Amino acid sequence: MKKQLLYIFAAFALVFGASVSAAIAAPSQQKNTQLTEKQKTELKVLHKDILEKKRELIQKYVDFGVISKEMGDRMIQRYEDHYKMIEQNEFRMHQHHHHHKHSH
Repeated sequence: MKKQLLYIFAAFALVFGASVSAAIAAPSQQKNTQLTEKQKTELKVLHKDILEKKRELIQKYVDFGVISKEMGDRMIQRYEDHYKMIEQNEFRMHQHHHHHKHSH
């Protein structure tokens, strides 16, 4: 049972990570757009909902014994720190600057 939950957790992490990686790897066509207060509020609500769902998910893994309470607390703290960073950035997407190797 624990192995199955561990595999499910690993699959979730891979799928979620892969979808984020694909989005980040795509050529950036984002503009430095200013969001309205209404848009910021909508994004804030969505981000808070996501954060709460992540907390619930991690707590389930702790309850099922898949991860330790300490590990769960560290994961939750990381997600909360990420939320604070997004909030400080006024809910705009962070633009990554990729450095590509050039072949000569």
